[in-house]
Amino acid sequence: MNCVLRVSGFFVMVILIGAMVCSVSAAAGDMLYTTLGPGGQYDGSNGYFVDGSNYYNTVTANMFTLGAAGTVADAVLALGNFLGNNGAVTLYIESNSGGMPGNIIATLSQSGTILPWGNGNGGGLVTFNCSGAQCALAAGSYWLVAWEQDPNTQQIWDYAYQDNQGNLAFNGSGSPTGPWGSFFDTANAFQIDGVPVPEPDTLLVLIPGLLSVGYGLRRKLLA
Repeated sequence: MNCVLRVSGFFVMVILIGAMVCSVSAAAGDMLYTTLGPGGQYDGSNGYFVDGSNYYNTVTANMFTLGAAGTVADAVLALGNFLGNNGAVTLYIESNSGGMPGNIIATLSQSGTILPWGNGNGGGLVTFNCSGAQCALAAGSYWLVAWEQDPNTQQIWDYAYQDNQGNLAFNGSGSPTGPWGSFFDTANAFQIDGVPVPEPDTLLVLIPGLLSVGYGLRRKLLA
C-alpha cells in the first residue's frame, strides 16, 4: 500500500510541475505583437500595395519587436484583393539588419482566400501559418515581409488601427530580400500569435516551490 501511495504522490508531483510550467508558458496569452485594435479592428479604407510585376511589383515589410522570446504560430494580416487574379501572398519573417529587412528566417503559408478589397471591410483578416524550428524567435526586432509572386495580382495590405505609426520598408523590384527603401509612416495591420517562452529566472524560482509542494504531498500520503 505504501508503495502505491509513493508512486501516486510522485506522479501527482510530476503532473503539478508540468501543469505549472505550461501555465507559465501561456501566462501572457497567445498574442506576441499587434497593430490591430480591439476585436481585430484596422483601417479598411487605406493601405499599401502588395502586387505582382504587371502592376507596381511592390514588396511591403513592417518591423515588429518581441519583448521576450517566443515561438510564432501564425501571423494575421488585414488584406484585400484589389485587381487582377487572386494569387496567394507569401509571408516571411526576416531579421533586422541596420533598420531594414535582412535574412529570411521563416516562411509562413497563407490559409484561406483573400477577399475583395472593395467589400467595405478592406478585404478581411487572413491567417498565415508558421511551422518548424525556425518559428522560435529570440527577443528583439524582426520584419514581416509580404510578397505577391503572381504578376497579375494586386493586393492591398490595410493600414493599422487608428493609423498607428511604425517602421516600414518597400521595394519595387518584386524581391522579398530587397533592395529596400525604409521609412517611418503608417504601419500595416497585422498580429503575431504564438507561445511566449518563460524566462529561465522564472523557472528557477518556480521549480523549487513545486518540488516543495510535491514533497509535502508525498509526506501527507505516507502519513
